Amino acid sequence: MRTRQRPAPPPSSGKSAPREGGDGFFPALAQHQTLEESAYQDLRRAIVEGRFAPGERIVAATVAAAAGISRIPVMQALRRLEADGFVRITPHKDVVVLGWARGEIRERFLLMAALEVLCLREPEGKITPEIHARLRALQKEMVTARAQKDMARAAVAAGSITCCGRRRACPRCSASCENLWDRGEYYRLLMHARRGGFAGESLNEHEMILKALDSGRLDCAAKAVEYHRLAAMERLEQTS
Repeated sequence: MRTRQRPAPPPSSGKSAPREGGDGFFPALAQHQTLEESAYQDLRRAIVEGRFAPGERIVAATVAAAAGISRIPVMQALRRLEADGFVRITPHKDVVVLGWARGEIRERFLLMAALEVLCLREPEGKITPEIHARLRALQKEMVTARAQKDMARAAVAAGSITCCGRRRACPRCSASCENLWDRGEYYRLLMHARRGGFAGESLNEHEMILKALDSGRLDCAAKAVEYHRLAAMERLEQTS
């Protein structure tokens, strides 16, 4: 396999340096993916985790220099992120991380609720005992993280629980849901911070969903998912 040679860092020009080095900022580059895919995954993760906040500019040349790659795969990755709704690229190639307007929060949560209800009404026989066990483990992880006031860890577990059986039941709907979910991660973390911790209501709503799944009542589980999404939407609107 060809080993990519990274150029030596350029001499200081007096401008601010990238916030992180290539290896720390671009872990996917070490996984033998294409440069475009690596840049896409790492930039998306940086946006989701809030390292690039809504309204912040992303300078493709700076990102490319930090990763030790050319600007072309970075721009290709940014165009994919634009198609996913994470950034906006102007005709002059100015790239800005998109935020959520209040009306957009409502629209996206309604869309996510509709897609997840569809996923839950389709998976007859696809939610296996292994998936049930995984869902229960993730719920336990959220409870533990909340008790330790670790909002980021609780949010990661919440994201995993929302797609744990959905990917197998409706993979295309699941991909759309994951984009919607990831776009809101920054705002959910802010919401939990302002509320003083991961929402206890969310855990109770997850428990309702799991109990319905445990008993095989998919229609009840779908209604519980819809209720959870709409309640989460209201919590986010109240604290955004």
